[in-house]
Amino acid sequence: MLQHTRNYAKDYERTGKKGEVRYIGRHYRFSLEAAGLKRIKICYALLLFAALGLYAAIGVSGSAAFGGAGTPAAFYVALPYVALLLPLGLAFARMLLLVFLSRPLEYAEYDKYLVRQKGVLFFALALCGVLALGFAVFLLLGRQADTGREWFAFFAAIFCFGCIFFAFRQYHALIQSIIIDEPSGVRYDI
Repeated sequence: MLQHTRNYAKDYERTGKKGEVRYIGRHYRFSLEAAGLKRIKICYALLLFAALGLYAAIGVSGSAAFGGAGTPAAFYVALPYVALLLPLGLAFARMLLLVFLSRPLEYAEYDKYLVRQKGVLFFALALCGVLALGFAVFLLLGRQADTGREWFAFFAAIFCFGCIFFAFRQYHALIQSIIIDEPSGVRYDI
């Protein structure tokens, strides 16, 4: 199902106008009723937004694990934190496209923005778990200067993990409700 974008070139045809193309391939749609789909999309968006907020809260917490209080940064905490930015940001951007787009996505867009989201969310979940584990190790080693900040960062990482996990569950609810329409079966007039 995961294909490269160039494989979808056959889904476009040139029109009579210069440089203009028209999509003739498959589309996807959701089989859920509108109220259920809206609820799932809102939950999905709020969970990823909360995860991004918790990620930012961890960064501004002033934790000694990141070099706060004049201590050297712990690589096993700082490295997963920095690496988490890319998958979490990419998941958030793709979620915005999915939630706010009202027209049906072309099959190539579906593959790029929805199917590949699973890997991004899984990678973000794994990195957030490693981050929480790193904070736990940091607390066990007792290298903290201010225990309150360390516990706050630890619990924020745990809650961020939970938000990503439940966003992953909402994503699966969306994926399971998708129906791919063949071009001859459904007409999309905009």
